[in-house]
Amino acid sequence: MKNLSREEFEIYCLLTAAEADFDITKQDLIAMGAKSDPETFVRVYNGFEADSDKGRMATISEHKALYIKDELDRQNHFERMRKVFFFDGRFSEAEQSVIGMLREII
Repeated sequence: MKNLSREEFEIYCLLTAAEADFDITKQDLIAMGAKSDPETFVRVYNGFEADSDKGRMATISEHKALYIKDELDRQNHFERMRKVFFFDGRFSEAEQSVIGMLREII
């Protein structure tokens, strides 16, 4: 996906992390969607689904330069993602792995 707003970028990262265990649940989608405009969420979700794994990482890398300017931005970004992860009461090994990968990219 190209030209994501900050909100869209955060949704995109959350979807990437939530899919880490290959099981984005309805509960995951509800938690993420509740924190954004439904139309925006659906648009980002559809774009996310259309992208390949390689395309997803490229999208994250490209938008990082726009929205993660310093360590505080980075910490805030991951804090928002962490809140969604713990929404379902579990933090799988796969999700931990993706968070580690996202931390390296972002």
